[in-house]
Amino acid sequence: MSKFEENLKHAFAESQYELGMQNRKTDNEYIKLDKKYDKLFDHIRDLLGKDRKLMLDFEALGNRKGSIDDKMIYLQGMIDCVKLLRIIKMI
Repeated sequence: MSKFEENLKHAFAESQYELGMQNRKTDNEYIKLDKKYDKLFDHIRDLLGKDRKLMLDFEALGNRKGSIDDKMIYLQGMIDCVKLLRIIKMI
């Protein structure tokens, strides 16, 4: 990764996080899915009884993996966009 790309990555990382947090509060589909997810998660956790910590550990690992994937996809898209704009001499 070039120095230019590395600088873009750092510049966009914070804005990506802010956008994600804002989306969680304003996107109706996301809000509905989140409520549905929480209800199902709680039901499964309750069914596990004393072993319900396994479900929490499983969710935490899945969230960490998904977060890494999403961040890299988003950042790569922004980097590619800026590189394209640079190639066509718009920046």
